[in-house]
Amino acid sequence: MRLITILVIAFVSIGASCEKKPVVLVPEDTHKCPDACENLRQLGCEEGEDLADGTTCEQFCEETQKSGHALNPTCIATISSCDEIESKCMR
Repeated sequence: MRLITILVIAFVSIGASCEKKPVVLVPEDTHKCPDACENLRQLGCEEGEDLADGTTCEQFCEETQKSGHALNPTCIATISSCDEIESKCMR
């Protein structure tokens, strides 16, 4: 019984000191956001326009990428139609 009590206390102590932090993997092509947004605007894609709150495409792209959500701006910078955003770059 004493062994069980000691083990429970040990596991609780160890668990309390282990801080679980989220892992955020930042995509490496964030520097391509301006190119991607410019291409979207040239193609007339809605995704290249500013958001209702005034956030620019570039700001949205960079902030989203830094949060760990890949938007694949490297691919989007090379598309030749708005349909390719989903069909080519979001696989």
